[in-house]
Amino acid sequence: MDKQRRTWRAAIYCSAIMSSVAGASGEVQIRYYSVSAAQSFLDAFSVQLKLQSPSSQTNSYAVDLSVETPLQSLTGRYTSGRHTVQVQARRQVDFVQKSANLSGNLNYSYSPVLEASGLALSSFSAFYAYNGSQSPTQATTVHTGGLNFGVRISDALSGSLSGSGTLFDIKAGTFSSNQTSLMASGSLNYRKSSTTASINPSFTFADGKTRWNVGLNARAALTGDLALSGYTNLSSSSPATTTADLDYDASKLLGQGTPKGKLSVGAAVTLTSPVFTVTGRVRTAPIPNLTLGGSVGYTPSTSALTYSADASGKLGPMYLSANTSLSTAPETAAAFSVSTSISAQAQPVYGSVSLGYRRQGESQSGYASGTFGYRQGSLDLGTTLALNAFSQGNLNTGTSSAAGAWQILGTADFTAAYAVLKNIDVTGSVRYEQASTASSNHLRYGAGLRYRF
Repeated sequence: MDKQRRTWRAAIYCSAIMSSVAGASGEVQIRYYSVSAAQSFLDAFSVQLKLQSPSSQTNSYAVDLSVETPLQSLTGRYTSGRHTVQVQARRQVDFVQKSANLSGNLNYSYSPVLEASGLALSSFSAFYAYNGSQSPTQATTVHTGGLNFGVRISDALSGSLSGSGTLFDIKAGTFSSNQTSLMASGSLNYRKSSTTASINPSFTFADGKTRWNVGLNARAALTGDLALSGYTNLSSSSPATTTADLDYDASKLLGQGTPKGKLSVGAAVTLTSPVFTVTGRVRTAPIPNLTLGGSVGYTPSTSALTYSADASGKLGPMYLSANTSLSTAPETAAAFSVSTSISAQAQPVYGSVSLGYRRQGESQSGYASGTFGYRQGSLDLGTTLALNAFSQGNLNTGTSSAAGAWQILGTADFTAAYAVLKNIDVTGSVRYEQASTASSNHLRYGAGLRYRF
């Protein structure tokens, strides 16, 4: 209880400080949810603070703080000139499993002013990330830090150099282990006219072993409508992979005066010795704000076929995209997947949300994540999704076992707000939550107030 009180005092203190920043805009929202008999009074409260600097300021900042008894999260960003600092932190507690997870990261980036030509530092960034979990049986911590430099060598040449280190620690009963790994990577890029090429080496040092990987890319225009590209990946731990790709802009087949980009076709061959795959594709933009694409891939050695299709476009203030694929092979259950995303930043709709579903045999999974809403006049309807669902079954097509029961983990919150005064809204919420497979799901109802400033 003392820890809960300290958490809430800190949240209220931070809210008071942030809301006093002159000229800032944002909102403070307090909601009270229904609770079960096993939960305390403080478990019912949810506090959220959003803060953003005035658009007229040279230095900008944004803060998003959310506090509940089982979950606290913080996102912040500060920009001053060409310097940007970003921070994220999240703490989640599962009282049924008596476990806790804490994660966070700190990022700094700098974009220097570039001279007209010549050798120059084009970018610099540094990061630190922490991830820790604790349960009655074990505790793990992971620390990661790294640097990245971007360099312009000449008008045609650029490159980058990155380095990072990771420290992993685990304790389980009397057992404990520490592991350290180092990684270095770089890139050298060439671009002139319609020709591009790059090389991307990387090295990993862990467990007394060195692993390396090198990727090579090149693309050249053979004619105004025909381009050839190639990719090769060499690795110390896997067979080499090589891809050759031919792309043709066939827009002129649609009639004289048709602009480029309306229709393109392509073919590719990928070789991972001794297996190769042949792929054909087509992409078209039949009307403004709509692009459609499709491809078919075939692997002769396994008789595997993969079909895929995608669509993207703009509908009013919303941007939409969708992808689907179907993979088949003898004596293996077909795998089907579909995903879609919707985003909007223009009134009356706002936010972004992603949905996906996959099935192979009787095994199924899905996800829904993001925040999306509708705001018009005094009414504001919003939903926040962080759900993962799965149903396990047998992948062997020769079995007749039925799919298992669906498990839906995470949270889904729907909130309706109505402005009763100039800066004050009343809110009503419905929330679904299930922390783990060992805990039961809950449907909770909430009511609260939101103050906008």
